[in-house]
Formats: sequence, structure tokens, C-alpha cells
Amino acid sequence: MTQPILLVSNHADMVGGGEASLLALLRGLDRACWRPTLLVPGEGPVAARARALGVPVRVVPLPSLRRPGASSVRSLRALRRLITETDARLVHANGSRAMAYAGLAARLTGRPAIWHVRILESDPWLDWLLARLATRTIAISEAVRDRLRGWGSAYARCAVVPNGLDLDGFRPSETPASVRRRLGVTPGASLVGTVGRLVAFKGQRVLLEAFARLLGSHPSVELVIVGDGPDRGALEARARELGVAAAVRFTGHREDVADLVAAVDVFVLPSVAEPSGRVLLEAMALERPIVATAAGGVPEVVVDGVTGLLVRPADPDALAKAVAALLDDPGRARALARAGRRRVEEHYSLARHAERVGAIYRAVLETGPR
Repeated sequence: MTQPILLVSNHADMVGGGEASLLALLRGLDRACWRPTLLVPGEGPVAARARALGVPVRVVPLPSLRRPGASSVRSLRALRRLITETDARLVHANGSRAMAYAGLAARLTGRPAIWHVRILESDPWLDWLLARLATRTIAISEAVRDRLRGWGSAYARCAVVPNGLDLDGFRPSETPASVRRRLGVTPGASLVGTVGRLVAFKGQRVLLEAFARLLGSHPSVELVIVGDGPDRGALEARARELGVAAAVRFTGHREDVADLVAAVDVFVLPSVAEPSGRVLLEAMALERPIVATAAGGVPEVVVDGVTGLLVRPADPDALAKAVAALLDDPGRARALARAGRRRVEEHYSLARHAERVGAIYRAVLETGPR
């Protein structure tokens, strides 16, 4: 029997890995068992991509929780009606704001609610509330689960389910040589790259500092920084201050991430805090050698010395040395990259992820709301 379910997205735009992971789950769920509907707070890329997957989409604004008012009440009522109209047997919220609305609406309609936690940042009051509204909680890493450690039974009801990647769907459509020409990379240069929102915790500033050191010993290396965000202007200014701007390319937001990642010689994740790092799975799937910081959930994904190299967060010297080590030893870099691909295949496939989430759905439906 196919069970109708409602998934609720925090964002309408592709803000980060959380939205990509939600869409991947929608792609991977067994449609013989589950009939999903997606609620988004507005029209945008998330809705468009969900519709392309054949998932019905409904739009209900989710106003800020900082100053709840009449608009918040209207949205809660609309969500409650949607649960009833779709006969959703459970509600799965992708993020904190989504869970605040979904958890309350689920409680009002007698449905179980699942809170999918994807970030490290903690708001103690909000976490306390959401943990009590949630029938079950899913964390994307042990590091993320730790934010609920103080909440007793809520922590015990939290399952760690790592993100999954569609290995067949995540493939480059262009050759690395073509991508490099399009980026304007100097022929024969080594290319180091990173992907992520340009915000402080992603560590791109540390990467620029490391890159300036790396150029001292490897003058033919170039850097590509993929992504956009509020720190872009400051990062571009810092690249000029360091005298490395000519060797750094800021691409802004890009849809062709697979093409760009496949074109680099070394992929770097320089985060100073990181819940898991979906982009690490993407780089590993494309057999790219990885240097990453041992921040948050990263060591759960990258096995140091086996599938990549880990360094201390916020340490540009260590980051530069690790990147140099892989550039100087292509054989070792290839071995790490191949091991990374095997690890993704064995532990992070989309099928495995969807099966684990589906098992949680079944368990929740058997026990019902708390």
C-alpha cells in the first residue's frame, strides 16, 4: 500500500546542501511505498526541480519565527489543511523553521512528525521546542546529533542517517580540458578547487591564505572558488591584498558542479565548522583527491590517509602543506581518490540513504505520534 507523506522545505532556493539532499531523497524514495508531496515557502528552484521529479508541490509561506504574528497563524492553518487534504500519514520537515510549522501542524492533526537536522548551529530554546514536537529526529552526522545531547529522550530518538548521492546521476557532461579552457586556466597549470556558499564558516578565507603560501613553492597552481554568498566581495578583496587575484577564479553560483569538480587536480573543503559536507561525497564520487579540515562531521566522511587528507581547521599552513603533498605525489593522490569512490559506493549511495529513511518512516507509522 502506498502511503501519502508530506515533506516540508525550509527554503525555496537552492541555499546549500540541505536542499540538494532533500531533492535527492525525493528522487530515491520507493514510489511503490511512498507518495510524497512537497511544501515549499515560495516558488523557485526547489519547487521546479521537485516537479521535474514528478512530485506534487504546494506553496505555503513560512514566516520568520522571531516575530510570529497573524501571517504565522495563517501559514499554520494552511499547513494543517494541506495535511488533511493530502491525507499525509506523516510529515517530514527539512530544517528548523520547517519543523516549527510542520511539528505544530502535525500535532494538531494527530500525525507523526520527523525533524531532519542538517546544521551544527544550535538555538537552545528552539531545539528544546522542536525536539518535543518531533516523533523522531534524523541527523546527517554524529556531530549534528550531538547538538541534541542535552535533551534526554529526544537525543535517544535521534537516528544518524548520512546523506546519499545518486552516483548514476552525478556525472560530468564536459571534459576537464574543456572546463579548464572555459574557466581560463593556464595550460599546464595545476588546479585546486572548492565548492560552497561564501560564508565565514566555510573557510574560503583560510583557503586563500593557504593558497598564497602554496604559490611560493608551486607557482603554476591556480584556484577556483565555486559558489556565492555574502562574503564574496570581502574574499575577492582579500585575494587582491594577498597578491593572488590573478590566479584565483570566483565563479559565483553554478549548476554545472560536477563538471567543475571533475576538472580540479585537488579538491579542498576548508570549513572551520561543517555538519557533514555533501560536496565531499560529490568529489569522492568523481574520484578527486581531497584535502579537508577535521571539522564537525567531516572525519565521519573522509578517512584521514585513506580517502583523503585531514588537517586542523583554520590552519592555512597545514592546508597548504597537505595540498602540496598531493600535487607532488600523483600516485598517492590517485590511490586516495579511488578509495574515496569505493567509500561512497559502499556507504553513501542514494539507494542506501532512501532505504534507511524509509525504514524510519515505517517505524514511525507503526508507533504513531507520541
